[in-house]
Amino acid sequence: MERPYSRARILVMLGIILALIMADHLRSPTFAFNSGQGNVETALSLRDETACAPCGAPCPSTRD
Repeated sequence: MERPYSRARILVMLGIILALIMADHLRSPTFAFNSGQGNVETALSLRDETACAPCGAPCPSTRD
């Protein structure tokens, strides 16, 4: 009895679907905004270089 599908054909189709989803995701405006390329000031682009913490939080000694 011949199988109605082949494992290779299913893997190829899943690979094509994954490629289409990734292409759509990488070209989306939301992805560009979240990665800082949406021409909008984000928390990553506004980070203070003189801050103590890597997230840009002020030093405890400079807090009011």
